[in-house]
Amino acid sequence: MNKTKTDTTKRYQRITIQQGNENELTAEFEAYVTKEHDTFWNTSKYYKNGVIDSSRSSFFTYKIDRQKETDSIFKGEIKFFSPADSIPDSRIDSRNVTFVYLQKEKDSVYVKEIYTDKNTIEFEYKNYENYSFEGHIMDLRFIKMDSLPDELLLNRNYFTIDTKAWTDNIFVDLLKE
Repeated sequence: MNKTKTDTTKRYQRITIQQGNENELTAEFEAYVTKEHDTFWNTSKYYKNGVIDSSRSSFFTYKIDRQKETDSIFKGEIKFFSPADSIPDSRIDSRNVTFVYLQKEKDSVYVKEIYTDKNTIEFEYKNYENYSFEGHIMDLRFIKMDSLPDELLLNRNYFTIDTKAWTDNIFVDLLKE
């Protein structure tokens, strides 16, 4: 579990739960927990011999770097992974990845959107206040099925991204679906 100071003014606490056996990490899960103890699962990493088993895991990595020490403009990169990555491209009928994030500027908040069909997303981010980041990834893949050639199987992955352990991240609500 995350060991952070309790902030009762925030809606969610982002926690990490680890599972293991005999000195070996076997799984790691990230979730958002409300004050009422409702839990919304965000990521899952399963390990095999100390290495992430990508055939079972759904997770993301991100890095956000300041361009200059005195600047409030950041460069960001998010990579996400899911078991659906092992599906051959020939079976994917279509794929839509939407990345949204909050951009604060002066006294306003804007929702920025990036559309792609890739697992890596690069973006610019301006932060004038507290250097936090809130975002969400929605990955929808429509997969052809041999057994039902006139129908498609929908594979969907949602990830909420946050740099704070205690948060009011509005994108957590999208995990409830």
